[in-house]
Amino acid sequence: MKTIRATIQIEVPYSNEYMNYADKLDKELRRVIDNTPFINCGVEAGNLKPNGNPTLKLKDETEL
Repeated sequence: MKTIRATIQIEVPYSNEYMNYADKLDKELRRVIDNTPFINCGVEAGNLKPNGNPTLKLKDETEL
């Protein structure tokens, strides 16, 4: 199946809290994204094979 893969890179200041508590890092990453007027990203498209990185997807309407 053809897909579009968008890759973003987010940097936040180093914090032991972020490294030890995924929920705190998640909250900070979302804060950065929410305060960004435009998300610049790398884009590739086609019949892409999994690349080993964690991938976020929306559930299909049929899965809801």
